[in-house]
Amino acid sequence: RAGYFAFLAVLAVLLFTLASCGGTAAPASSTPTSSPASHYPLTVTDDRGKSVTLASPPSRVVSLAPSATEIVFALGAGDRLVATDDFSDFPAEAKALPKLGGIRTSPEKIVALKPDLVLAISSGNLPAQLDALGQPLFIFDPNDLDGVYKNIVAVGNLVDQAPRAQQIVADMRSRIGAIAEKAKQAKTKPRVLHEVDSTDPTRIFVAGPRNFIDSMIAICGGSNVAADAATKFPTFSAEQIVARAPEIIVLADYRFGATPDMVRARPGWSAIPAVREGAIYPIDDDLVSRPGPRLVLGFEAYAKIVHPELFGQP
Repeated sequence: RAGYFAFLAVLAVLLFTLASCGGTAAPASSTPTSSPASHYPLTVTDDRGKSVTLASPPSRVVSLAPSATEIVFALGAGDRLVATDDFSDFPAEAKALPKLGGIRTSPEKIVALKPDLVLAISSGNLPAQLDALGQPLFIFDPNDLDGVYKNIVAVGNLVDQAPRAQQIVADMRSRIGAIAEKAKQAKTKPRVLHEVDSTDPTRIFVAGPRNFIDSMIAICGGSNVAADAATKFPTFSAEQIVARAPEIIVLADYRFGATPDMVRARPGWSAIPAVREGAIYPIDDDLVSRPGPRLVLGFEAYAKIVHPELFGQP
């Protein structure tokens, strides 16, 4: 399990949650509209600053990140996916695709599929190996919400679905913008701890700065207690968490065993305001850890947790 959360951390990413404030549906799908293929050959720059050039619209796409898989399906190009990583499980059609592994994936398996586009995250040695093998690679590593929008647009351009990508981003901007505006009415700015992995309760992975979860907390009207950390997903000791006195604790590791009762039972945590007030909330980690179209649902769920007086009960 710890390896899985490390994977999520990189997506941030740590590796990037649900009732919606403005409707429970994810960004609505529509019949994709292809732009003229005359804009190929096409060159797009990824989050590493490296360029990938496609001579024509790709027909054999490999996705090595759940967020990338969700983006491709949302763009109406899921039929072009020939394989994904083991964690890609949304939408339902993604589960039926051939799987290439989880944290560790063999570059030879990828090359054997003869992909004309590989979508991945900046994890481990795999990107360098694929570059060395001459694979058409686009890497995701968004630091914030704008980075997520940029990635959706980039993939839309790569798979010849630019209009649909712009539609998805416009919908996300509208719904998240509405949350930001409403959150300005709040009279408080509660301190929030976003727990990512408590496998070792003496070294808990939390969401730090420079990632879209930090952006989510801020936009929803909260204050991230780990915003001053040195890394995107730092580990905090129990003593550090108690000292930062979060008023809200969000359990992104709920699906993997962490529960409000377990948090309440942790030694010394009874002094934490969130524990005293019962403000411990599970959240669907897929909606807050995968930087793709469903991230808007994570924002809508988070808004209810941070300011239920404005957005309704979580």
